[in-house]
Amino acid sequence: MKKIFLLIAVAIFGVSCINEDFESMKLDLENLSPFTEELAPIQEGKTTIIKANGVVICETNIEMSYSFPKGALKTTDYIANKKDVIYGGWDVNTFTAAFEDTRNGDNDYNDFVCYITREKKKSENNVQLDIYIQPIAYGAGTNLQFGITLPNGVDTIISTNIRNDFFPGTTGFVNTVDPSASLYQTSDANHIKKITYTQLGKQNDFLRIHPFIINENGEKIYVALSANNISANYLSIASVTGYPLGIAISGGFDYVKEKVNISTIYQGFNNWITGNNESIGNSNNSQGSKANLFKISDIINNNPENLFNK
Repeated sequence: MKKIFLLIAVAIFGVSCINEDFESMKLDLENLSPFTEELAPIQEGKTTIIKANGVVICETNIEMSYSFPKGALKTTDYIANKKDVIYGGWDVNTFTAAFEDTRNGDNDYNDFVCYITREKKKSENNVQLDIYIQPIAYGAGTNLQFGITLPNGVDTIISTNIRNDFFPGTTGFVNTVDPSASLYQTSDANHIKKITYTQLGKQNDFLRIHPFIINENGEKIYVALSANNISANYLSIASVTGYPLGIAISGGFDYVKEKVNISTIYQGFNNWITGNNESIGNSNNSQGSKANLFKISDIINNNPENLFNK
C-alpha cells in the first residue's frame, strides 16, 4: 500500500513540475511570427512596389495585404501605370520551418526542416496561392508525414512518408550530422513540391497557411507561425515543457546539427519564444558554435517557381 501511495505522489509531483514548466515557458505566438501582416498603400494611377532589404516582395495597383519580414528595412516606391496596365497584385514571403517530432524532444529542431516559398497573386475577383516546399534536412528516426492547413481550414497532406517523398534513396539522418560534409541537394523539381490554393470572390486576402507534421503516434504538430494560426489547439504547438514544437524563421535559417540544443547556439532563443526578445538573434561566433550549424544558403532554391514554369 505504501508503494502505491508513493507512486501516486511521484506521479502528482511529476505532473506538477510539467505544469510549472509549461506555464513558465508560455509562448508568445505573436512574437514568434516571422512576419507582420500589412496592407499595401495605393496611389491612383500608380503601382506600389515594396521592398524588404532591397528585394521586391510586393507589387500591386489594387488594395491587397502582404507579409513583411520582421526586422527587415522597408522601402516603398510608386511607379506610374502604363496605359495597358493589368490591374492586380503580387506578394511573396519565404520562411524556414523546423520541427521537433515529439513532445519531449531534444530541441535541436532538425527532425524535419523545410524551406517554404508562398507566392500570392490577386486580381479583382480571386486570389491564388502557390506554395513551394523544399526539403532541407531529416533528423527523425521514425516515419513522419507532412501537410499544410490551408486558409479555408482544410488539411492537405503533401507527404505520407517524408523520407520517401522528399529524400528518396536516403537512409539514416539527412543533412543533420556533419555540417562540413557534402550536403544532400534538394533544390530541383525532383525534391521540391508545389501546391496551389485558389480563393474566389472579393474576400479577406490575409490567406494564412499552417504547416504541420504527423508523427508515428498520429500526433499533429504545428510550426508556431503566428498568433493567427488556423490551429486553435495550443498543445499542438507547444511541448510538455512549454517549448514550441516547431519554429518558423523568415528566409533561410541556419539550423543546428543532431543532439545540439538550439538555445546553446542561439542564446536569445528562450527570450524570443517568451516574448522578451524581438527575434531569435544571431548564433554564437565561437568556432564550436559554427561547427554545429548547417548553412542553409548552400542548399536553398530562391526561385522555385522557375522549376514549374518551363
